[in-house]
Amino acid sequence: MTATRTPRIPPLPPAQWPPVLRSLLADSRQDGPGRENLFGTLAHHPVLAHAWLSLARVLTHEGTLGHRRRELVVLRVAHRLDASYVHGRHRVPAEDAGLTGAEIDATAAGLAVHPWQPEDRALLEAADLLAANSPVPGTLWDRLARSLTSEQLVELLVLAGQTATMCTTLNTLRTPSDRQPSLAVLLDRDRCCSAGQCVGVAPEVFEQDESDGRVTLLVPDPDARYADEVRFAADLCPSGAITLVDHEETAHS
Repeated sequence: MTATRTPRIPPLPPAQWPPVLRSLLADSRQDGPGRENLFGTLAHHPVLAHAWLSLARVLTHEGTLGHRRRELVVLRVAHRLDASYVHGRHRVPAEDAGLTGAEIDATAAGLAVHPWQPEDRALLEAADLLAANSPVPGTLWDRLARSLTSEQLVELLVLAGQTATMCTTLNTLRTPSDRQPSLAVLLDRDRCCSAGQCVGVAPEVFEQDESDGRVTLLVPDPDARYADEVRFAADLCPSGAITLVDHEETAHS
């Protein structure tokens, strides 16, 4: 998959997402950036999106494998399926889970390149086989079972399958990786005077709440393509409720 190819089904902009999908993105901000095009692709099928994201939330936040094991499996399956979007998206979560940069790089190389611990090596071998829909031999299963409970073994299989499903979907649709956000948007709703000028200028980022007339954020970390519109929206805001923070930590009110 390359980011330069035209997507077969272009991701929908945040302004066209159903509210529940925007809420799920906001609730999962701790999972890091890089999900806008993923969510925008799922937005074409809201019912499926909700079901898939519910499963993803369980695996990510309620699973029993542990963060390190989970990220090893996700990275390896993404590598085996040549899914650069997914592999790149999970570098930051992998670092947060305790994987070193060398280990993350090694998930995209031959298993002999890095001196993996026995448990890590078994997980990676299993990920290779599951990504190729190949049988898991009894000897490997026994090695996995020495360190994983029955619950964790089931979760391992579902995690590999869920990752493979998303890798295949994004690859086939040619979904591009998200562009690096150039700024973060801070909105003080208490100061908002409901003028709505920001919504007219940058509808992909701002939305006017029908219940109270004040503005809400669709995407707190907009992609760089919306930077000019968002900066103009901040300049137009009569109440100064919008603050922008770029990567150089420079604030614009």
